[in-house]
Amino acid sequence: MKRRYIQFAIGGAIIAAILIGVLYQGVQSTVFFHTPHEILASPEQFRNRTIRIGALVERESTAWDPAAVQLRFKVTEDSRTFIPVVFNGVKPDMYREGQGVVVEGQLDDQGVFQATQVLVKHSEEYSVEKSSYADKENMYKTLVNATER
Repeated sequence: MKRRYIQFAIGGAIIAAILIGVLYQGVQSTVFFHTPHEILASPEQFRNRTIRIGALVERESTAWDPAAVQLRFKVTEDSRTFIPVVFNGVKPDMYREGQGVVVEGQLDDQGVFQATQVLVKHSEEYSVEKSSYADKENMYKTLVNATER
């Protein structure tokens, strides 16, 4: 009976240690979402650690170098304060100035955000353009009329 109790206690301790380790790793690897204002208020707190910034791409701030496969732009919330971003990788297809983005990476010592990932926010709604819908209706009617002849 005592031996069984000891085995149960050891098994419980092992399971508890594994759960604590998994939870600790989860918290350590979590990447939080921050705004430019939060980062600019205390940049030393965010330097050289992986974070995400959610903001808008400032208009007329994009520089795309296809030869180096490098995208440079600025993110902002209010068009008054900016964080420069450098991303070495393929420019996302839906990337546009004035559009919302989430960039993941690290703020370097010069205050430039070195992005490892650029996620473009887009509308969750899909609607067919009216002219396109009308063209499809006309095409359908033309096909129906052609088969009736």
